[in-house]
Amino acid sequence: MNPFTAIAGTLFAAAIAVETAVWLAFLNRLRVRHPQQWLHAEQPIIWQDRTVMSARSTMLYLHHREYADSLDRDGIRYCDRYRAVMLLAYWFTAATGSAALMTLAFYGW
Repeated sequence: MNPFTAIAGTLFAAAIAVETAVWLAFLNRLRVRHPQQWLHAEQPIIWQDRTVMSARSTMLYLHHREYADSLDRDGIRYCDRYRAVMLLAYWFTAATGSAALMTLAFYGW
């Protein structure tokens, strides 16, 4: 395997792992500590049907600051506090994924 491709692939895998851990921790705390905000975010009461496999809806909710329309002040503060970390992890994963694909295209396997 090409060393550039190996490094890019490893960075992408690490970014996915970090993003998933951050995202799941955020959602779990949101559900447990701020159930009104959880419902406002239109998250399912029980995770089912691969809901946990898609972070896009959560990221859009945070990106567009839709959480600010809720009546749960503590939930709004919670979302506001973790918004930057969540978006950073999400976009870092997207960037490393793009870099891995470009490295694969330029340098091969």
